[in-house]
Amino acid sequence: MLLLELPPETMIQIFAYVGSSYFRSNLALLTVCKQWSKFAHSACFQDFHVTQKTLRRFLSTPDVKSSLSLVKDSAETLDLDLEGFENWETISAVPARFAGFLNKDLLRLATIIKESRKLRTLRIQATLELHPQISLLDRRDYLFPFTLHAMLSAGNLTSLELDLCGTRIGPYQSQDPDEGFHVCTSIASFLTTLRRLRLRMCHVCAECYKASEKYLNNTSPLNLSVAHAERCIPESGGFLQLKADIEEQAQALATQMAAPKMVRVLTHKYPHLTLRACDVLTGKEISLSEGAE
Repeated sequence: MLLLELPPETMIQIFAYVGSSYFRSNLALLTVCKQWSKFAHSACFQDFHVTQKTLRRFLSTPDVKSSLSLVKDSAETLDLDLEGFENWETISAVPARFAGFLNKDLLRLATIIKESRKLRTLRIQATLELHPQISLLDRRDYLFPFTLHAMLSAGNLTSLELDLCGTRIGPYQSQDPDEGFHVCTSIASFLTTLRRLRLRMCHVCAECYKASEKYLNNTSPLNLSVAHAERCIPESGGFLQLKADIEEQAQALATQMAAPKMVRVLTHKYPHLTLRACDVLTGKEISLSEGAE
């Protein structure tokens, strides 16, 4: 029996086993024939990894509508890698112009995320530009609050990773200066379904660990880094109080979980910036190597 003569359910399993990376490595593999293309495109978008550059190109193609439809119907993992103003034309370019383009693209992607039924894993990494010539300039932020809220509109996530230390979440010149940047409540809304949560943000608070239900039927590894973080809404007590509040709320959350595997709050110990982890389940504080899971 020829490959294309197999039942559709078997074909779906075969192409899923081959994986998205196989087709992304050579896009010509998507167009062997019409019947093949149907399964290949679905497999290609199953794990959807984009940078700000590839997202711009993706949204600029003539067949963008059909491609977005495939993302909506096929994507199980969305991995978004943002590098801020890295490789932007010139350091003198108006930041609001770049940020406007980027956030517009992200909002368009967010509309697809909201409609997706298969998406289970969302990873967003926002890093800082590394141009040597701007080493003395202040950090240039590029994510807007309403954009991040829109990206967190998916309803079926089981894994959420937000590593956003490369930018603060705040309004730009073209936005309402009173617009808030508090996304912790949006994050907390996923606690009833998540099996994994990893957070590292410039602004964070204990609200991200407040579950809306009394008991959680999951076994989530929860990892929250508060090193160098500030409280979302300024209050007295500074960093130490923020750390204490988050650890207290993490302990309360752990008691609501059926069988938690890991609940940790990460910080840096001064003056040597040693990475420390408070293991909420045991009450112990341990040292971690850089890059530790």
